[in-house]
Amino acid sequence: MKIKLKTGEGLSNNWKSCGCTALDWADLKAGKTIEVNSVHKLIKNKVEVLDKPKTSSASKKKEGDK
Repeated sequence: MKIKLKTGEGLSNNWKSCGCTALDWADLKAGKTIEVNSVHKLIKNKVEVLDKPKTSSASKKKEGDK
């Protein structure tokens, strides 16, 4: 999924805790969009998700009555 820093928000240097590289973190702080697998709780309220991963109905397993 792609995320971008919300306008007026700032980030500390906790990029390792959030699973980003230093370059991605610098891009995020500069207002650019970065690609991540998930949004860490430390920055969840500071970023906006631009595109959420799509869940396929095929991956959801349905069980019948037996």
